[in-house]
Amino acid sequence: MSPITASDLVSTLDTASPSEALSALSQSSQQTAAELAQELAGLLHSSSSGNTKQSRTINSSISRKSTKNSGYPIPLPKLLQTSTQKQSSSQSNPLTSATLASESILSSLTKIASGGSSASREMKALESQRRAVDLEAEYISLALRVREGVEHAANSMNGRRYADAASAVRDVNSILLRDEGGRVKEIAGENVIKTHLRTEEILKRGIAVAYESAVQHGDLSSLSELTPLLGMVGMADLGVRLYLGYSKGCLEKEMNLDAPSSSSLEEGEIQVEEGMSRAAMRRRAEEEARARQNQSVPQKLAKIYNAAVTHLRHHLPMVAYSLGEADGDAALVQLVNVEVESRVVDLLRGAVEEKQLGLTVKRADYVASKIEERYTSGGEGVEDSALGNIIMGLGSDMGVSVDTAKKRNASLKDDCGFTLEVGNLSDVDAALEEWALMLQHTESYERFLRHAVDEVMKARKLRFDQKVEEKRRLKEAEEAKTRDAGETAIGSPRKSLSGSGSGENMNEVEEQVPNIEIMPAHTQLNEISAEIGGYYSSLERCLLLAGMQRAFISSHFPDETTFTTVANSSQYGTGSKALQTTLVEECLYAARRSTLRAFATGHTGTASAAANACVDVLGRILLEVLSHRAEIGASLLKPGEGLLAGQHGLGQAALSFAKSTAGKGLRGVTGAAALAGASKGIVGEEDTPEAVRMRTMIGVARAAANFNDLEIVADYTKKLEAHFLREIDAGYPRAHETEQLRMCIKGLGAVVDSFSQSSDRSIERLISTLLPRVRQIVNDAVGQEGGSSNATASNFLGSPVLSGGATNTAATHLNYELDDQAFELSQISESYMSHICAELDEVFDPLRVHLVPKLSDEVLIGVLSGVSKRLEAAIRKSKFTPLGAISLDSDIRYLMSFAKDRIDSTELKSNVSLCKSCPALGRLNQIALLLNVDDLEDALDLISVNKRKGNWDLKIDDAKTLLSMRVDFEGSKVNDLLEVDES
Repeated sequence: MSPITASDLVSTLDTASPSEALSALSQSSQQTAAELAQELAGLLHSSSSGNTKQSRTINSSISRKSTKNSGYPIPLPKLLQTSTQKQSSSQSNPLTSATLASESILSSLTKIASGGSSASREMKALESQRRAVDLEAEYISLALRVREGVEHAANSMNGRRYADAASAVRDVNSILLRDEGGRVKEIAGENVIKTHLRTEEILKRGIAVAYESAVQHGDLSSLSELTPLLGMVGMADLGVRLYLGYSKGCLEKEMNLDAPSSSSLEEGEIQVEEGMSRAAMRRRAEEEARARQNQSVPQKLAKIYNAAVTHLRHHLPMVAYSLGEADGDAALVQLVNVEVESRVVDLLRGAVEEKQLGLTVKRADYVASKIEERYTSGGEGVEDSALGNIIMGLGSDMGVSVDTAKKRNASLKDDCGFTLEVGNLSDVDAALEEWALMLQHTESYERFLRHAVDEVMKARKLRFDQKVEEKRRLKEAEEAKTRDAGETAIGSPRKSLSGSGSGENMNEVEEQVPNIEIMPAHTQLNEISAEIGGYYSSLERCLLLAGMQRAFISSHFPDETTFTTVANSSQYGTGSKALQTTLVEECLYAARRSTLRAFATGHTGTASAAANACVDVLGRILLEVLSHRAEIGASLLKPGEGLLAGQHGLGQAALSFAKSTAGKGLRGVTGAAALAGASKGIVGEEDTPEAVRMRTMIGVARAAANFNDLEIVADYTKKLEAHFLREIDAGYPRAHETEQLRMCIKGLGAVVDSFSQSSDRSIERLISTLLPRVRQIVNDAVGQEGGSSNATASNFLGSPVLSGGATNTAATHLNYELDDQAFELSQISESYMSHICAELDEVFDPLRVHLVPKLSDEVLIGVLSGVSKRLEAAIRKSKFTPLGAISLDSDIRYLMSFAKDRIDSTELKSNVSLCKSCPALGRLNQIALLLNVDDLEDALDLISVNKRKGNWDLKIDDAKTLLSMRVDFEGSKVNDLLEVDES
């Protein structure tokens, strides 16, 4: 057998005991023996071919042996099987060798372990000595620094250099504070420590005396030098108390309303200036004294607030730096707030009582309710008939500016008791300016103080974080020393130390900044400000209503100042002569000024109340007045009875206005005489047809201005909302109250929608007023219900413009059952459609030039809808030949061309958009297309194609009826062809 290899011996070193090592060696030897036996059997089998029998005998013997002992191919040698027998020292076998090797290895390991332990003890001892020497050296260094600091402090005190002495004492105290074992004190010496304590006591006493003297004399320079020293020597609490006393004296002096300003001098201290006598100086002093006595409340508030803010801005940074550890900055802010509140609250309450603000507000609320009742009860304080005349300026001498001004001033006296109960508009406005200024000063001071409180809280948190960080660094240093001391210990000291450190860190994280209430959430100043803000918002609302009432009354007496040209209107065509009343601008200006003045106070509650009042007044009062005026304007524009010509000429309203001096004045239209080509006499007293016509157009322009007002006020209100939102973003901080204010302003969006809806309703009312005349025009043209197209020849004016034509060419009536001769005649004659369009121009053209483009288009669409419905009814009663269908298509195209020429919007210039905006006209176009098919089979293709495009509204029954009107189509074939599902 081969000897045991070194790898076998090495592998036994991982075992736990010698017995296990021997067992492992034994198993390795058995495996080696089995491998050698197999190798030997193979060699014997192949060594000699002549000795076969012997080989077989050996193989069979080996086989039997292997069968007997299945663990090995051949039996083990007897030497191994008898390994338990005693052997002499000279004999050797693998088991003995393995045992001896194991014992040798164990002995070597034991020697190495014992030697390592001894070396480790020696290393630990040396490390301990090194650390002890380093610690002692550190103690000696600190003791030397203590000695130097004590000596430097004593020398500085001898020279009364308090700053150097305080710095040295602070450094020595910081060293002694960290000396927990007292070793530094022991090395420094008892005499040094006594000297330090004596020097510290003398320093504190000297600083206290000097600080008290500086406080008594108000020496700001000395205070600035001494205040930082208080925190160094542990006198922060005393410094806070003394500095607060100094600050209180300064504030009382600066906030004394009877004292002269800092820029002026007392009478006895006035210096003699060159060229000024003593009498002049005495008079100046008396004038200043009277000025101080006659100060207004806003001026007094400004003086108090400015003194407080100036003191905080100058002193708070130094106090926070020097006395912040003792919360001196918080105490200073509290002192300033108390001093201000004690004066301002009494001052504001005295002003409220002196002005009798509560009683005035009650009267203002009563007046406001009366104004609302007057203008929300369905009118403007007058009867509808009288209001119509007032809007137009009708009357015997309304056009005379002097008389108009007198009547207006007389009417303004009926102001629901505003002047009697509240006061003149100018006086109330000035009073509100004063109250707004008070609120603005108070809110500005409040914001500054809240900002100062926030900064103080941030500084406290910063100081606290710095202390926590310093403690953490010290503990980490101690833990590092502890880890260095325990690195050679058995186990895992590093983990245990880190674990304990993490628990301490968790305790530090949980530690929070002590909370103090520097300033309560609601102070007495907040309460009085809120009370005054409520009074102010009520007065502001009443003033807004009174200002709008004044505008309403002034609009009842129109003159050249009452109407203005609409801005951005074109110089010709649609809207070229559109007017608007000054009522809208005056009301919107009053609302804008009122709300912006409330915004300027900075008080969110007051601003929100003013915003709500603005939204309410515009959305109810102004909307009601403008809507009612639009209703009256629609009645004044009724053809035949109002300002527009009817079947028999102008109505009584138009004639009355044309003959009145209001109409003769041509007020409200710039360059009216030039546009009409009238002479000086026409504009004056002559009643020529052209002059009467121009005066009538003035009335139409004034009536149309009431419709324009609703459209213009919607646009102005939208711009006003955007302007208010910009003001909020620029003047208010981001807070919940500011968001509430924004929501109040966004209520103007609903007001804009209300104005737009009211404008739409007023236009619908105007259209319904025009439709009877439109139907009559169509009936006359198509030859239904009697009447004649020449009926306007009996017009009062006899003007060809008003009578509908200058010639007597006979117009053909609606007839589409045409043969060749009749078709040729219809082509050379004036068609009924051209007559309809001419008559429509007479009614619509005055409105087209005097309404803003958007409203003009809406009126035209409404008129076209009425014309189309009446024409469809007339067409359904007619018969059609193929030539008649062609004539119908030509007439419908003429009507659509007429509409597109007079529509201002570019979006409605195409046939498709025009038909979509006016479904009745679209149906006419579809009827013309359907009646112009060449044969019945084309009708189905026409209907299916247009339905797919979404341009078909006619039902199958309507198509059957219309196709049956063609004389060349048999009714039975039409019914058979169009038997299809409606879906």
